[in-house]
Amino acid sequence: MSVMDAAPVPSEARIFLEALSAGKPDELYLLLWTLPEKRSHWFQNIDTAIKFAESLRERDLYVGVGLSGQDHGATRRCPSNEVAGIFGLWADLDLKSEAHSKTALPATVDDALQILPEQLPPTFVVRTGNGVHAWWLFREPLIFESEEERRDAGNLALRWQSLLRANAAARGWAFDRLADLARVLRIPGTQNCKDPANLKPVSIHSRTGRRYNPSDLSEYLEDQGVPDAEEQERTARVWREDFSDKPLVINPSATVSEDVLARYMAADLRFQKTWRRQRDDLKDQSQSGYDLALANFGSEVGLSEQQIVDLMIHHRRIHNQRQRTRLDYFQRTIAKAFKRTDGTGAIRLPEAPAPLQSDGHVDVDAGRRPPKPDSATARALLCDQISTVLGVRVLRILKITGKEPTYQVELEAAKIELPNVSKLVDQRSFRMAIASAADRLIPKIKPKVWEQIAQAMLDALTVEDGGEETDFVGSVRIYLENYLSETPFIDSIEEQPIQTRRKPTIIDGKIAICSSDLQSHINKTCNENLSVKAVASMLAALGASSTRIRGARLRDQSRWMLPVAEFAPDQFLGAEKETSDARPS
Repeated sequence: MSVMDAAPVPSEARIFLEALSAGKPDELYLLLWTLPEKRSHWFQNIDTAIKFAESLRERDLYVGVGLSGQDHGATRRCPSNEVAGIFGLWADLDLKSEAHSKTALPATVDDALQILPEQLPPTFVVRTGNGVHAWWLFREPLIFESEEERRDAGNLALRWQSLLRANAAARGWAFDRLADLARVLRIPGTQNCKDPANLKPVSIHSRTGRRYNPSDLSEYLEDQGVPDAEEQERTARVWREDFSDKPLVINPSATVSEDVLARYMAADLRFQKTWRRQRDDLKDQSQSGYDLALANFGSEVGLSEQQIVDLMIHHRRIHNQRQRTRLDYFQRTIAKAFKRTDGTGAIRLPEAPAPLQSDGHVDVDAGRRPPKPDSATARALLCDQISTVLGVRVLRILKITGKEPTYQVELEAAKIELPNVSKLVDQRSFRMAIASAADRLIPKIKPKVWEQIAQAMLDALTVEDGGEETDFVGSVRIYLENYLSETPFIDSIEEQPIQTRRKPTIIDGKIAICSSDLQSHINKTCNENLSVKAVASMLAALGASSTRIRGARLRDQSRWMLPVAEFAPDQFLGAEKETSDARPS
């Protein structure tokens, strides 16, 4: 076959759209959408849609992620609640550029692709000019047969977007969750014309041919602990309610769920007897006495004031007791309970107040704290919950290790540096740092509640190595290596002039140094102001041992013997030795 007879190379638009729409039911419509007209074009026939796309290779052209059961006309897109099915899941990853205002974005395509699950590579990655789109295509389009199936698909899409946002936040990057089923994404083989003076091609970056069942993706989300949409919203609501500094509300219909009550009673026999009004040990058997007992319990396990009020109201109602309507009554009762426990759970939970769990309730199981998040994804999801309370998006919180660890709070548009942990957990310092960096004043939070938020921030920490220079022992090692490399050794202490008598030497196969000589070297070369006592403490931390050197013709001298494993004499004896010949004439 001659070159003239060779089959034409298919366009990127054809390669992409044929793969995307494989298995599409004939009666459903594919949406192609154009800018700047914002016009919708509906196609049942895929080949016709491909030819239309190929005719607009110099234009902004998008495809809908979902299929439609009807042609909605040129001015409308199919709304999410009418989408008939989806081709797979998707992601829209922005890159740092003039087109995007957020600064916390990956710089390159390769950087951006790091947030995608390595175990589940996308079917297509499309370069969009200012970012990339990723597609995880199903083996066949997922067609909805009921409203419930549509909701399940929307939930799967939101969970997938939440996973990617958590993965991005774990690297200090912002990611917008674009999970609506009416979403449109760019088609390769076209142009990004947002900046008419700088047109950018939209092209296929990679394709794997991998296709998935929806269950493949949902099982991965389960393994990663990504909650469903309803759970995410409920958790966010609970955190907002329980951690906000809002006035107490007296609601005569307030009810504590049976599941929560059962959990409390199973964990604490005393609560069980209180709830059933069976406390023989309670001196005050009036309802006020039981109210105080409930407030004591709430204070001990870390309930919010509103939760304690609701507990008392519910208890009065089920025991046919007159309801109290004055706010000051509840405030006084809670104040007594907090004063008795100092608001820290000191009676039954001496280690720490039990923190809120993902279901919004406290862990009353003997005051044990749940384990800290054990993955970057889990820590990022915890940062999401913290964000709902603070009112500003926290991507991640870093701890930079060292003798005095430093901390960084990364926001979408700023990064906050905090010199020590006290500045991180101190509410006033933290609020001022946020205000300075983000021009946003987060709400004031009651001290007892702030302690729980501060603990959540500590639980969410991502630890990064500050390097040897920032570590106490590491910095001592560097000081010593510089000192031994720059300071000539002496053969022995005896017969040395006073100005060299404290230089390093070898005794019993170990390097022996004087802390005063090391102190002088550090302060002079590093512009420090360390005391001899501080230097001695540093040497001890490194594993050096102190000894007294005695001689017939010299005064006793204190020397530190360095561990041979780290400071072998052969490493440093290349320095020119300073002997008695160096004595000035």
